[in-house]
Amino acid sequence: MILTVVALAALIILTPLITRWLGKSSGWLLAAAYLGVAGLFTPTAAEVMAGATPEVTYQWIPTLGVDLALRADGIGVIFTYIALIIGAIVFVYSTSYLSHGRNTSFYWLMVIFTFSMVMLVLSDNLLVLFVCWELTSLASFFLIARSGSPAQAPSLRTMLITFLGGLSLLVGTGVIIAVTGTTSVHEALISPVWSQNPAATTLVAILIAVAAMTKSAQFPFHSWLPDAMAAATPVSAYLHAAAVVKAGIFLLLRFSPAFHATPAWNGLLIVAGLITASIGGWFALNQYDVKKLMAYSTVSQLGLITAVIGIGTETAIAAACLHVIAHALFKSGLFMMVGVIDHLAGTRELTRIPRLMRAAPASFAVMIIGCASMAGIPPLLGFVSKESLFTAFDDTPGSNWTAWAALLVAVGASVLTFAYCAKSVWGALIDGKPVDRARLGHNSPVMLISAALPILASIPLSFVLFAFDNPLDQAVAAAIPDASEAVHLALWHGVNKELVASLLIIVIGVVIIVNRSRVFVFFHRATLGFNGADVIAGITLVLRRIGRMLGIFVHPMNSGPYLAMSLGGLAVLTFTAVPLIYSDLPPLQEGLWKPVDIVLLVLITVAVLVVCTSHSRLTTVVALSGVGILATVQILALGAPDVTLTQLLVEAMTIIVVMLVLQKLPRSFWKYPKRLQGTRAIFAIIVGAAVTVLTLALNGRRERSDLGLYYIENAPDISGGHNIVNTILVEFRALDTLGELTVLGMAGIAIVAVMSTVKDKFIDPPAENIPEPPRRAWVSVRPRGTSAYRAVHEAWPNVIPLQLTIKVLGPLLAITSLVIFWRGHNEPGGGFIAALIGSAVIGLLYMSTAKDRAIGPPKAPLYLIGFGVATAVATGFIGLVFAGSFLKPMHGYLLGQHFTTSMIFDLGVYLAVLGLILLSFNLLGVSDSAATPAGDDVLTNGIIHRDVERTRERADELVYGELSGPMDAIRGERPDRERRARVSDSDAKVRASSTHILRGDAPLERSTGNPTDPKPTDEQEGVR
Repeated sequence: MILTVVALAALIILTPLITRWLGKSSGWLLAAAYLGVAGLFTPTAAEVMAGATPEVTYQWIPTLGVDLALRADGIGVIFTYIALIIGAIVFVYSTSYLSHGRNTSFYWLMVIFTFSMVMLVLSDNLLVLFVCWELTSLASFFLIARSGSPAQAPSLRTMLITFLGGLSLLVGTGVIIAVTGTTSVHEALISPVWSQNPAATTLVAILIAVAAMTKSAQFPFHSWLPDAMAAATPVSAYLHAAAVVKAGIFLLLRFSPAFHATPAWNGLLIVAGLITASIGGWFALNQYDVKKLMAYSTVSQLGLITAVIGIGTETAIAAACLHVIAHALFKSGLFMMVGVIDHLAGTRELTRIPRLMRAAPASFAVMIIGCASMAGIPPLLGFVSKESLFTAFDDTPGSNWTAWAALLVAVGASVLTFAYCAKSVWGALIDGKPVDRARLGHNSPVMLISAALPILASIPLSFVLFAFDNPLDQAVAAAIPDASEAVHLALWHGVNKELVASLLIIVIGVVIIVNRSRVFVFFHRATLGFNGADVIAGITLVLRRIGRMLGIFVHPMNSGPYLAMSLGGLAVLTFTAVPLIYSDLPPLQEGLWKPVDIVLLVLITVAVLVVCTSHSRLTTVVALSGVGILATVQILALGAPDVTLTQLLVEAMTIIVVMLVLQKLPRSFWKYPKRLQGTRAIFAIIVGAAVTVLTLALNGRRERSDLGLYYIENAPDISGGHNIVNTILVEFRALDTLGELTVLGMAGIAIVAVMSTVKDKFIDPPAENIPEPPRRAWVSVRPRGTSAYRAVHEAWPNVIPLQLTIKVLGPLLAITSLVIFWRGHNEPGGGFIAALIGSAVIGLLYMSTAKDRAIGPPKAPLYLIGFGVATAVATGFIGLVFAGSFLKPMHGYLLGQHFTTSMIFDLGVYLAVLGLILLSFNLLGVSDSAATPAGDDVLTNGIIHRDVERTRERADELVYGELSGPMDAIRGERPDRERRARVSDSDAKVRASSTHILRGDAPLERSTGNPTDPKPTDEQEGVR
């Protein structure tokens, strides 16, 4: 069982490489891999069929009770095989459906979804189950959103509804852990608390039911599934027929042992399921788009399954599981057949599809069989499962009439099922206009065979029904632990009310087919004036109006009054409370004061006053850097060299980045009235005094903590390292560091994402659009050709000294960075400090360029961030697999040198920090703005233009590589081929191997345009 999960995890890693190699044909290899994974799972499934429940547990976060616990039972086996086998078929189908290209996002997200789904159905830990539940929602969201702009709004609505279910599941999971005292799914479900605490049982049952209903598209959460048809057809065939919607059904089955006899559970699921089955069938008949018709038919079928699970008997659970299998087969095939028809006819609109019955007889036959199975026509598997559902309604809880009422509603919904199946066949293949073969699209045999496989499988399966008896027995045993009745399926049970109901449905269906023109016209008119998207839009509008009304009271754009209230309250509380408790406080510790502290206090006070009183932004930044440097000296005086080195390097890099950003800001701050400034100064002094009093009262009055003493005494023996700060960060509290590293990486990605949603003209506006226009950049100096003229007009000669310096200093800094990294486990240093030192090389390279040019390959920053975080996470899994706990370090000796896996973790920190600094320099340091024009004016083909990269172009290049200019897209559209540029020598990125200017020419830093163009005249220079 663990091999199944490991194999799928490996596929997640390998899929981008596979798509890079095979492109859209990757589906063949991934399909084979899925079948291989199914083969790996078969021994586990055989154990389950023999009546066992294989379990595997690996400790993950023992203190939180989070284990990587897997447990296979009959329910898990069914859903695992559905996810793997249907996934393999869909991958084969995708090889012909998808457009040419790598299609990496499609295949990668599909594999991630499969991994999440398999983990969900096999997990025996409540917290892991919740995480996998949310991963399926995220993967579904991205798979829908990747279909382009029309899919973005539907994907957001889908995420909204499914995440509401996630919140419900989170609360329910929390309550379960609280009342049962365990995170094990199996132990929680068999806990006696459910029979002893009816209130908790009812609450959790409702929370779990609501969570499942959102994912399985049950009323009133059903609107997201038709909305999600904006996704590609393979996505719909897999997620919305056989996988993601089945996750909701799985959750209901998984929690049935605890709640199958709970009245709230029974009533909610039966009522919601029958309503969903009915309205889903009705809305399906309202549709002109055959794909949306299939979506609403899925809603209807899931409603019947949900209602039967709500009944909660052994017969009902068996019927639900059988219909899950039958539905996964015929509905995934029918969704794929929609793609076949779309490729043939060029449309999915039933009113525009030509008569394809004779033009595509094989497609016609497959479509008829699939719709017949969904309609419940013998001798197909859909007929057997539909009759099983009807039989289950005999056990509906309540009075005698409730069973008959539920059966009648189910029969009515099934009549609608027959009707929309007929509409699919006649509307798409029989009743259309004559075929113009010259206008028909291609008919892919791969697509047709892939769609036919699950549909045609229902024919032989209906004649070997005995093969389902044992799997369904095991599924029932998993859902109802005290089950005693054995499942026995048969195609013929004699004449009974279920058979009569089926015959009645078929007869009414035939009447509908005969009168289809009038019936379908009636349903096209009998529509609501709104849909689910309109309801969500209405709710959003109401919430926005409420927000605007509340905004009148809080003024969100003006934070001053709230800061004054918070800080003033702190000051009042300090001056009131400290005198009252001062006598009870313990005495100050000895050795807290040193003479150097007074000197630093005076200097820091002066620097802070400069920060507060200066009108120049540049002066303020310099003074602020002075505060940081002086604080660093204070830390050094306290005897913390590791923290001192970190603080110093962070301060240096922060100031450099701030200086880069200052290029786009006015040179000075706005001037405020002196009276207002005086009031603020008095308030600041009061708050500062309060914080000082609070610091003196509450700090320096306790002995060193027990935890600190524990680290000092035991860290070297446990970790093998003598640098306690580093060992705490990468070993004892590595999970915290991993979280911070992830946030750091997300900050870099967020910078790119934000910049990619703003158009170039708004990021770098012209001079007339900023509050403080710049002074004239060009100064009258000596004539062209003189040294003075070049010093002002040409930057490249001025950077020669720095370029000579970096020839020597660059290698020294690189070596120092490696040494600091290597010694970090025992001496001051480590991955973070080493990365900051390495970033100094980047800073020097950036400043040594005469023109604004990016450092390194365009995509390098994001790759460094991604590989850094991935390396840190991989280190955690190494500890989990080989040491039994996530991120637990392993130690050893090689050639007498001590090594630890925490160094690999530190390497991840190094790469991510380096990537973030590189990204900050390349993106935030773009200097071409209204205030600080950069680059050269180049005369090309008689037109003067500025040869410079702007902020938006840099942001786009971080994602897509070298481009010819900034993109206009703000919603993530990819650049076209014309936008992609070939890198010329003059545009080459600055690298460590770049040839610096040592011979008086500027091959890299100075763009000269077309060499045949005439040089600009002095008048043109002045116009510039």
